[in-house]
Amino acid sequence: MKAQRPAPQKTRAPRRRSKREMRFRDFVEPALEAKQLRGNEASSIRTDRVRLRRVLPAIGHLKIGRLTPERIESFLQDLARGDAKHPPVKGATVNRFHSLLSSIFRYAVKKGFIDAHPFAGGRIERSKESPIIPRYLGRAEQRRLLAVIRQSCPEKVIEVELAILTGMRRSEQWNARWQDWQPREGILNVKGKTGPRKIRINRAAHRCLARVKKRSRGEYITPERNDGPLDRRLWFEKAVKKAELSPAFRYHDCRHTFCSRLVSSGVPLLEVQQLAGHKRYSTTLRYAHLSPDHLKRAIEKVEF
Repeated sequence: MKAQRPAPQKTRAPRRRSKREMRFRDFVEPALEAKQLRGNEASSIRTDRVRLRRVLPAIGHLKIGRLTPERIESFLQDLARGDAKHPPVKGATVNRFHSLLSSIFRYAVKKGFIDAHPFAGGRIERSKESPIIPRYLGRAEQRRLLAVIRQSCPEKVIEVELAILTGMRRSEQWNARWQDWQPREGILNVKGKTGPRKIRINRAAHRCLARVKKRSRGEYITPERNDGPLDRRLWFEKAVKKAELSPAFRYHDCRHTFCSRLVSSGVPLLEVQQLAGHKRYSTTLRYAHLSPDHLKRAIEKVEF
């Protein structure tokens, strides 16, 4: 007679924690996953995770009941103040933390983890931001910078030329592939901060791409990519320092240079917005003061 096998025991499903037991850290990962599924760029999610390194030690352990607007505002003020381990954070950066926290709480409300959004009704005000003054290269500065790059890392010269000639964001330039280039149409399809967009390639940029193509061995357009998923741009920072550019010049300022030269040449701001891929017209307006006599030309159009 065969021995009877013991009936399998039913495993209990893990008990869902009550709202009172839940802590902020419990719904951070689901919120980030939801952002990713909505199509947010991987670079944006990485930036969120970097900021969460400051957030979670401060409020990650707090239960739902203690996540009051006053407590969250106190954390944001601590960021602005700084401490022994961290320097003070500017208003614009505090607002990036504000947006991150708001998106996580918005997800928590939607899923029923919390009853009310702590930021609702403007209870936690955003910080005032200093006006952004675009930094762009003058012609003499450009010659000085490129001369240094030619000496220290000549293979990077074309990379900087492309950044200035196309206005690509660093993430767009870094991830562009040869299969995305349409030489006949003068288009380079890229994907970055604002999603997919088409970069217009002028004749000078076309010549740059053709030179890179001759020596390219991989699928990416950016030559001599560094090992790893990120480009640290140390070569660029060293070149800027050696060229004695003041005020400081960042790689992203190559994009400012692109926009500034368009406006200075009399290109209408709406066209600059389209060429640069700005989501908001207000971003393009930062360059309006560079337009030659733009207000004078505009006022002369009024006749009696």
